[in-house]
Amino acid sequence: MKKSMNKIVIFISIFALVLTGTSFNMVADTYAVGASSAPVKCDQDFYSNNDILFYNPCSTSCSGGAGGSITGPAPSSLTGADNAAKAWNYFTARGLTPVAAAGAMGNIKAESSFSASVKEASGGGGLGIIQWTGSRRTNLENAAATAGVNLADNDSALLFELNYLWDGEYKAMTWEAQVNAETTVDGDTSIASYNKAFSSKLAKSQAGNGSTMVFHALVERSSDVPTVADRVAGSGVLTNRIDNATAYLKQYGGGSTTGNCSVSTGGLTWDQAVTAAKKLADNWNTVYCGTGSVKGGFYCGPKWDTGYCTAGAAWMAVTTAPEGARVPGIPNGVDVANTLASGESSVYTKANPDGSNLQPFSVWSFGAGSASSEPGHTGTIVNVGSDGSIITLETNWGGKTSTSTNSFLYSGSSGHKVAVFQYPSFDAFKNSHHGYVFNAVATPKDSATAAGMATKMAAFIGGN
Repeated sequence: MKKSMNKIVIFISIFALVLTGTSFNMVADTYAVGASSAPVKCDQDFYSNNDILFYNPCSTSCSGGAGGSITGPAPSSLTGADNAAKAWNYFTARGLTPVAAAGAMGNIKAESSFSASVKEASGGGGLGIIQWTGSRRTNLENAAATAGVNLADNDSALLFELNYLWDGEYKAMTWEAQVNAETTVDGDTSIASYNKAFSSKLAKSQAGNGSTMVFHALVERSSDVPTVADRVAGSGVLTNRIDNATAYLKQYGGGSTTGNCSVSTGGLTWDQAVTAAKKLADNWNTVYCGTGSVKGGFYCGPKWDTGYCTAGAAWMAVTTAPEGARVPGIPNGVDVANTLASGESSVYTKANPDGSNLQPFSVWSFGAGSASSEPGHTGTIVNVGSDGSIITLETNWGGKTSTSTNSFLYSGSSGHKVAVFQYPSFDAFKNSHHGYVFNAVATPKDSATAAGMATKMAAFIGGN
């Protein structure tokens, strides 16, 4: 998968920081300016020949999706309203693109409708979400017994089978990278059927034939016929698997058939937050270093080798602000939220103590105990749920938190750590980070401001 970043229309004029002793001072340092509210036009040569980060108006694809590494740890629990949503969140959290996740799910829907306990009605004796059959079923059942998992329809069984599908069956990943390389769920079913009546047309490789058919070839190899017109008694239809995948991509991929571009008014979904986290970690040097980068490369210097939580806050503020050039300098972690709220009051305001005015794309600060002069810790709130739950994204954090209900921890190819956490309430978040005391949140001043920020985040989420 590509690890290059899409790019923004303007260079960022910013306030850089100078470290003097133990205090941080904001010093104006203006870079190239592109302050215009006129609609952005596509100049292909300009955007391909210049290192301008985050947004490229020439790009029409949303296929970037979750991407990133597919070698990270398995989630310890499942999240989602139903088994399909739980499978989507699992696959994208582990690094599949939306296209790849939808392709896998289109097949699972056809095989089992995401039931961990369903048994094949006739013939082959398949069991579980992908209908493991014969010796494969025996191996699955033995592995479940060893792990003490009852293969019933519950989260424990579903999580076990998803993990077993991912890397348990062959003790190594056998399909993920190949499915992840596909850019569409669609494919030519006439060359993909393992049914004996159509085996003469079966292509030696399904590479390039879409994520649904590639997953089918590597994992399922069913006797489904190519189309409804070819159907015979007892056979499924491959085009139905593609239809399933297309529906899941539209449902969970933000309404797009090519990826996950749309961002709701509540902010980033869980898998979108994971997408952003992975991109930040894997592309740290591009995001934070060099011409056009966040804060002009300030977060690339040796003094930020460990204290780089503020880099994530700076990235969110500059990327989502109506005018990134006006974002004030980002100081030490404990003062970030107050500085944003006071430095750009046309965009941010302080969150109420109960979080009643909280908006997505907020920036928060924690202090170290009562010592306000300590650097503290900072991060961002990227989702505010209708039930009061929130999702946070933060850099320079490698451990779990005490009150989160879901977590994703990732150390990217750059070596920088990124974390995504979900909390049931604002109060749970405020009491989350052991050893730190909640200080403040700079939240977008209203829903219209947050909606504009969501549009900017969509370009980052959807870009390759």
